[in-house]
Amino acid sequence: MDRRLLVVIDDEEDILDLLEYNFIRGGFEVEVFNRARPALDYIRDHRPAMILCDWMMPEMDGLELCKRLKSDVHFCDIPFVMVTCRQESEAYRQALAAGVTDFIVKPVHIHELMGRVNQLLQKAV
Repeated sequence: MDRRLLVVIDDEEDILDLLEYNFIRGGFEVEVFNRARPALDYIRDHRPAMILCDWMMPEMDGLELCKRLKSDVHFCDIPFVMVTCRQESEAYRQALAAGVTDFIVKPVHIHELMGRVNQLLQKAV
């Protein structure tokens, strides 16, 4: 596992650009995807340090991706951060039940997100 490799998945190009730019500036290697299925293949081949994923996406949503990874013994320990506009308590409950490590509500405050990512990575070591 590459301790500095982040996988970012979001179907909004501006969010991908924002996160990629800031995490690269923060010293991370970043792979971005606008769909969950190709990201899943990449994750299986490269085993990143962390996954940041939007919830609502076409084809496979972020919750389904999280469930698939958390049910696999080879990937269940990778921190999974849900970055979403969903704010209702039921969404938060569903995310935690699926195995989401942290839940960030959009709009993203990049310094808060980077701080949480660094904190989660320190705990994962």
